[in-house]
Amino acid sequence: MKTLLFSFFLVSGMAAAQPLGVGVKIGGTLNDAISAIGNQSVPAHHSFIIGPALDLRLPFGFGVELDALYESGLYSSTLNGGNTWQFPLLAKERLLKGPVRPFIDGGVSFSHLTDLKELPDLNHRNNFGIVLGAGVDIKLLILHISPEIRYNGWALKNIKSVPGIFESNQNQATILVGIGF
Repeated sequence: MKTLLFSFFLVSGMAAAQPLGVGVKIGGTLNDAISAIGNQSVPAHHSFIIGPALDLRLPFGFGVELDALYESGLYSSTLNGGNTWQFPLLAKERLLKGPVRPFIDGGVSFSHLTDLKELPDLNHRNNFGIVLGAGVDIKLLILHISPEIRYNGWALKNIKSVPGIFESNQNQATILVGIGF
């Protein structure tokens, strides 16, 4: 039993010192993917986000993060479908030392819209934009828990209805929780 406990703490210490973090992000959107134009209205809908995350921890609190985030039901309230894959590449700075470390991050993101039928209102399946975020990294032994709020500013409008009723929102706010090692 003592050998098993000693081995656990030895492996935990070595794993915590590794510069590459691997985990998963889960969360959701805080605003709708579709905006009404003028006096029109569209049903409210917030989507669920999940995907793997890689975090390269560099010296002096810096890091680089790459995620592959699946967002379900992006346009389901208006167009009966539409999921997306987002691939944010972020530079990250952890601001303090210790087990609780606030951080800021920013970078670029690429997205691809899937599971949506061809529509006359569909302008682009692929999009790109900027990402800005802030959160806190809480270290519990070898586990990192990282709640975060992110802003995505997309360059293109994926969807714009011809009669001018609705269009895709270029500003997206999300809340995510990362769980990793």
